[in-house]
Amino acid sequence: MVYYIYMEPFWRYIMNKRVLKEQLGMLFGTFVLAVSINVFLTPNKVSAGGVSSLGTILLYLFGIKMSLTNLAANVLLFLLGYRMLGKQAVLKTALGIVYLSVFLELTLLIPAYTEDLLMATLFGGLFLGVGVGFVVRQGASTGGSDFAGLMLKRVFPHISIATLIMCIDVLIVLLTGIVFKSLTVTLYSITALVIASVATDKVVEIGEHAKAVRLFSTEARQIADAVLNEFDRGATGIPCMGMYTGREMQMLLCVVSPKQVPLLVKKARSIDPCVFVIIEDAHEVVGEGFKSGEEYDTIV
Repeated sequence: MVYYIYMEPFWRYIMNKRVLKEQLGMLFGTFVLAVSINVFLTPNKVSAGGVSSLGTILLYLFGIKMSLTNLAANVLLFLLGYRMLGKQAVLKTALGIVYLSVFLELTLLIPAYTEDLLMATLFGGLFLGVGVGFVVRQGASTGGSDFAGLMLKRVFPHISIATLIMCIDVLIVLLTGIVFKSLTVTLYSITALVIASVATDKVVEIGEHAKAVRLFSTEARQIADAVLNEFDRGATGIPCMGMYTGREMQMLLCVVSPKQVPLLVKKARSIDPCVFVIIEDAHEVVGEGFKSGEEYDTIV
């Protein structure tokens, strides 16, 4: 009976679709990240930044396993991040650290790639960025500079998290270059981090972009009804005038998904063949039907 009482909420939690999606994303991300570190970067002494870079230094100087360094070095960041990021983000990061530590051990079984330093740098940076991106998309991190980047994002919301992480990592890489006394390795490491930063941004932005559509029409009321009822989106009407024709009309402003754009334009043209449409990229949308905006509530 006690077993049932405690296990039922647990199973309800892990079988929740949102939670399951987050955990799968974190598992995939940490696995790719571990492959980047153990297969491409560390065997070639290319620094990945963050705790892994410190781990690389300790591994080559003292033979300390990177998995142990990864776990130990994040305790301080946990204490600092608890108040800034909240309990949920810290718990997800704890899972991320555990996942990465496990995969860092398991991926040691994969043969290292040491044939070409340039290729190792390119693919190591790509895998690094993809891995970090998938983890960050779940509102988590793998500790180290990723976790620090999440905290700094609250202070500098106008800067992308990938850029913040890259800045932290570049500083650590410069330290790594001093330790290894190799300008070549330092330059390759910075190259890997730039590639990783771009890849992280691209992965984080997958599915986040929306389209802002402006429709100028004398039949705005009918088009607005279609937006509300058929596309389940909101719309704002703004009175305006066509300066060439002198006709009064309304501009409808609505935000839809990229997939809805062609259907919306087709519907608008079926109502008003003379409708004038402007379609723009909306980098980020906060509000009903899109992002909740909770991450902005704790900005310092």
